[in-house]
Amino acid sequence: PIILFLDDLQWADAASLDLINSIIVDSEESSMLVIESYRENEVGHNDHPFSAHLRGLRMTGIPLGEIKIDNMTKIDINKMLFAVIGMLELSETELLADIIYRKTGGNALLVNQFVKYLWDDGLLWFSFHQKCWQWDNRTLELKSIFK
Repeated sequence: PIILFLDDLQWADAASLDLINSIIVDSEESSMLVIESYRENEVGHNDHPFSAHLRGLRMTGIPLGEIKIDNMTKIDINKMLFAVIGMLELSETELLADIIYRKTGGNALLVNQFVKYLWDDGLLWFSFHQKCWQWDNRTLELKSIFK
């Protein structure tokens, strides 16, 4: 089997999309899976090259599946933090989740990057004395998402 993963196709030009289309449509390889990733909010209008590419693929009759990945909710972020940080109660990470949600809008990539940024800058730390993760909500409120 061949798996071809193509990311950020909202930025691809028409010629590149034509090549991708040829690989998909003209391939005699029956065990090939092509995964195309794109940001839906950036290809919303019909004259966008990727929108035309999708329309063309749909007309070929090749089976297509779509998986829409929405932004994370505050609850999603809280559950993730709770699982990763390992607090005793889900409520212990609610304020942190709220801050992260407001700063990232729930974008999964930005959530991940912001948590890493907090760790790298010592704003999220493990206290060996108290045996738990700690942070200062007031300090985090003042931080921008990027340095």
